[in-house]
Amino acid sequence: MSRTSVIIWVVNGFLAVAGSQAAAACRVSNETGYTFTVSSGNAANQRVRAHATAAIEAGKIQGKSDDGKTISGSCRDGGELVIQEKNGVPLLMPKKPVKR
Repeated sequence: MSRTSVIIWVVNGFLAVAGSQAAAACRVSNETGYTFTVSSGNAANQRVRAHATAAIEAGKIQGKSDDGKTISGSCRDGGELVIQEKNGVPLLMPKKPVKR
């Protein structure tokens, strides 16, 4: 095999692995004024900032804010969740699809 062929195979393998890891994520939109530190799947200390959207690893989710507020739930690959506050309690819920 030529050197060019080996390089092409290595690059394709790297792209395949990177692509499969990127697909294993959930989008979380935070509509509260709290920033949460979230553990999900096999990843800890992922940040979901206030009034922002973040991609976190799929799986069981547990999060805590600096103020001591907690969230928990689960998300499958490609899922979309939203954090909303109701009566002073942050809730992690599935994001409703936009009607057109």
